[in-house]
Amino acid sequence: MRRASVILFALALAACQPAAEEQGKQAAQANIPAPSAGCNVQASRDWSAVGSQYYVLEADARGETCADAVVVLRIESRDGQMLFTREYRAAEISLAFNPNNDATGMRSDLESWIINTSETQRASELPAWPARAARPPFFQPAVTRGQYEAARGAQGPLFCYPDGGESNACVALAGTNVTFLGSHTPERE
Repeated sequence: MRRASVILFALALAACQPAAEEQGKQAAQANIPAPSAGCNVQASRDWSAVGSQYYVLEADARGETCADAVVVLRIESRDGQMLFTREYRAAEISLAFNPNNDATGMRSDLESWIINTSETQRASELPAWPARAARPPFFQPAVTRGQYEAARGAQGPLFCYPDGGESNACVALAGTNVTFLGSHTPERE
């Protein structure tokens, strides 16, 4: 009888063991943080500009959803000096960002956003701003005529990226000097 009692006790203990293990697993899973919600992604690339100038282009998106995300573009020097930063709402740049993106799609869009869209690659090849004209042809300037023409005259690299439905924002660089010129809209004057 005693032997049967020991066997029954061992079987009862063994039957309880999986339940205790399962409870332990559930407790451990409860302590695992849930995957972060929202749209938080980054992309970066090196850019070898004309004139043997090298820069790092970075972009990131932050928001509850990718459709509501704020996207930021940055240009840094090779040694890490921040030269330029500009932020937008992803929804405002319809030709660059898909409003139905998830984080994977947003990362792809960011990678495309930091590819230079300038056809010329040089600020000197932008259209001249004629004297007494309100602006250069096909361009909505964010600077004065003097600043625009000085950037053209420096003959440095030009980085352009989508900033709206049909326009591309353009940044002139000359070493660590950066000038945000405005938006180039070649489709219309």
